[in-house]
Amino acid sequence: MKMRRDGIATIVCLLLATGAHAQGSRAAAPANAGSATKPVCVDAEVDGKRALSYDCLSQQLKPKAEPQAGASQTDSERLSKQPSNRLGTFNLSTEQNRFGSNWGRSVTPQRPDAPVAVPPK
Repeated sequence: MKMRRDGIATIVCLLLATGAHAQGSRAAAPANAGSATKPVCVDAEVDGKRALSYDCLSQQLKPKAEPQAGASQTDSERLSKQPSNRLGTFNLSTEQNRFGSNWGRSVTPQRPDAPVAVPPK
């Protein structure tokens, strides 16, 4: 039974490697000018364990590079694109952290009770 399972796993790995080789040679060929194809991420499952293609997924999630055309940004344009916590404007997660359980109930931030001083015995 173990030899059969190992044989099946070997066949699956060979098929996956052949498919990856075929995809690699197709990607190296020049593409048509009119067709922009999105790369397909392939996940493999062997013996119930999934192997995700994190390299492919991270390439797809990477932000597109903005072309640097024309004049550079002015200082005010650069400032306007900074995150809100850097500019000192409203930031929802910071306010929720600051107000704690009082968020949405009170205008007073949550504060811990004052410590009670106990005289030494």
